[in-house]
Amino acid sequence: MALAALVVVACKTSTTIDGAPVPNNAGPMGVVEGDAKKRAAVRLQLAASYYQSGQLEIAIETAHKAIDLDPQSVGAYTLLGLMLMDAGQVVQADASFQRALALDRNNADLNNNYGWFLCQTGHERDSIAYFERALADRLYSSPARALQNAGMCLLRIHDDAAGERYLLRALQFDATSPVAKFQLAQMYLHQRRFDRCDFYFDLLVRSVEPNAETLWLGARIAHAKNDDATERSFNEQLQTRFPDSPQTDAMHHGRYDE
Repeated sequence: MALAALVVVACKTSTTIDGAPVPNNAGPMGVVEGDAKKRAAVRLQLAASYYQSGQLEIAIETAHKAIDLDPQSVGAYTLLGLMLMDAGQVVQADASFQRALALDRNNADLNNNYGWFLCQTGHERDSIAYFERALADRLYSSPARALQNAGMCLLRIHDDAAGERYLLRALQFDATSPVAKFQLAQMYLHQRRFDRCDFYFDLLVRSVEPNAETLWLGARIAHAKNDDATERSFNEQLQTRFPDSPQTDAMHHGRYDE
């Protein structure tokens, strides 16, 4: 979710110590420390690459090596927290995020990621404070991400009114966001507000290539509206293009009201 940002953090630590450039005339200790930070930055970039390619075990190991080289690396602790979350190691992930927060509690990417961690581990309401903390940073480059994450978390606990507000704000910052469009269309489907549902679903399918999730959402919308021809079309596409997907399995079992 924030790999690109984490790589940026890593790059910054390769030429600075505690935010300040390492002077050319630094003594031996400065040279050693600067070199360690550079090597830590390289390890962090490698860890991010491994993570992106799905090599979770080696990515975690590499992030630990980055932390050994630079125990003050917020980026390394944040990335490690995300990876441990994916590995199902919730306690260890929380400890890694807490360490990062202790180092830089106002880091917007970190707050967004920790909010997402809380949302994914059953603390949806608590997550909102961290998304808001990310949004409080006027220099944050991805406010739409924090807004749509907050919206999704609130929808998970059936706070549709607040979730809708966050998702609509996300679209104000990024009108192309497929996540916000998908979530709004699905929410309006559950509410059987078909005019709003159709509006956001149409925006969604115009902006992304068809995938199992969008095709299944289209089938569910058509099913709710008793539009048999459209439902059949979406189901046929889903079966043909994504036969092994969970959405196709749900279609075969008639789980249209999930």
